Amino acid sequence: MMDYAIYTILSLGLSFLVFQLVLRQQKTFGFNRFFLLASLLCCLLAPLTELNVFNSVPRIHDITSQFSEEKIIIAEDLEGITVETLTANSFGFFDALLGLYIAISLCFLFRLLGNLYRIAKHTKSTHVQYAGLKLIKTEEDQEASSFFKYVFIPSEVWNNKELFNNIIQHESAHYKQAHVLDIICVELLLCVFWFNPFLWFYKSAILQNHEYLADVHVINSGIAAEAYSKSIIYSTVQKYRMPLASGFNFKPIKNRILMLQKSKSSVLKRSLKISAALLLLSGIFMISSFETSTKPLLVVVDVAHGGHDSGNSMEKDVVLSIANYLAAYSNDDLKIVFTRTSDQFLSLKERVDFINQQKPDVMISLHCNAHSNVETSGVEAFYYPDNKHQETAYNYSKILIANQLGLFSQRGEIKNAGFYVLKNTDAPSVVLELGFITNAKDRATLTDKKQQQAIAKNLYESLLNIQKNR
Repeated sequence: MMDYAIYTILSLGLSFLVFQLVLRQQKTFGFNRFFLLASLLCCLLAPLTELNVFNSVPRIHDITSQFSEEKIIIAEDLEGITVETLTANSFGFFDALLGLYIAISLCFLFRLLGNLYRIAKHTKSTHVQYAGLKLIKTEEDQEASSFFKYVFIPSEVWNNKELFNNIIQHESAHYKQAHVLDIICVELLLCVFWFNPFLWFYKSAILQNHEYLADVHVINSGIAAEAYSKSIIYSTVQKYRMPLASGFNFKPIKNRILMLQKSKSSVLKRSLKISAALLLLSGIFMISSFETSTKPLLVVVDVAHGGHDSGNSMEKDVVLSIANYLAAYSNDDLKIVFTRTSDQFLSLKERVDFINQQKPDVMISLHCNAHSNVETSGVEAFYYPDNKHQETAYNYSKILIANQLGLFSQRGEIKNAGFYVLKNTDAPSVVLELGFITNAKDRATLTDKKQQQAIAKNLYESLLNIQKNR
């Protein structure tokens, strides 16, 4: 999520710089509107093209598991030395940050809804049909503005025929060109991306461009530019403006008058400017959506037990089911190989030989734990402390446990042990004990298909983290 926020800030900043340098002074207002909206949406959506946001896990054949107390291997017999105990923070810094973000986003949303409500109340007022618009008389301290076909005009303007006609022409352009849709779109985006400073610059530029478009419409209707400029200056007294509405005396007035007086560039110059802007926008889009190159990660998952070796009761079936769900995430950049994909028995030597033949970057052996004390629960990770991979294996153990905390309990332990598969695998290796079958709550989690998918997803996210940080 943080990467996405940084991408959008940088890409929006670059796009806005292109607009400022190439298009802002050009009288290509129709194209400018397209560029501002298109670049805004592209910069917000492009980074998502490299994220697997809409991935769904294919349905794997179900493996039935039956709990039996006749086959329990008590964990005390396999105890390693506890190196570290991890606990899930009930409310950490990132939780507070997320809460603050949600609170501010809700404030923006309520503000938007409140503004829409206020406009809806004004549209209930008595109106006059005129030139396809619905004119509503407002207080003198309000400026002329419009919202779709509703035009709000101060009472003092109704007696000034020239100013009245100029306002009607101006606001009809806002209505016909549906400028309010742009405003609502930007306001909705601000509810989510309020932290992006360039979105606020975009909002200002879009509103300014709306006024340029409306001003051009007025001049094209036959009203003299000089007389129309005087009308704009006459309306510069600071007044209350209807929220979300398009306003006749939108500031800055100076820019509008200068743009009215400015001559159009040649067709060739305008074409070159537009082409340059499109090329630069395409480049920004490609950079934003370019997937960061990461070194492929080869993972061997040792699916424990199998065949006549059932492990702790239903352990062989549980870990195989989780492995099958995890297999759906395997891809070219993160390839996952399994020691078994069916209910077959492999000796420890056969497992280690197979693992070393693959030359993996990391090996994870999936197990389910057991304990004579049925209250014991949680996740445990074991690594071997006496080889060249010990530090890496320890770090991987932390990542694997951290992503499983909460599904089983808020507590996990990292231990070192001399298990055969850890001592003889030539790669950073972790034996991951996923909960205690002897604990009712853990057992319910381990045997639930949806929870098995969640465990597999957490394992995949752990592997992504390992790939990113190795």
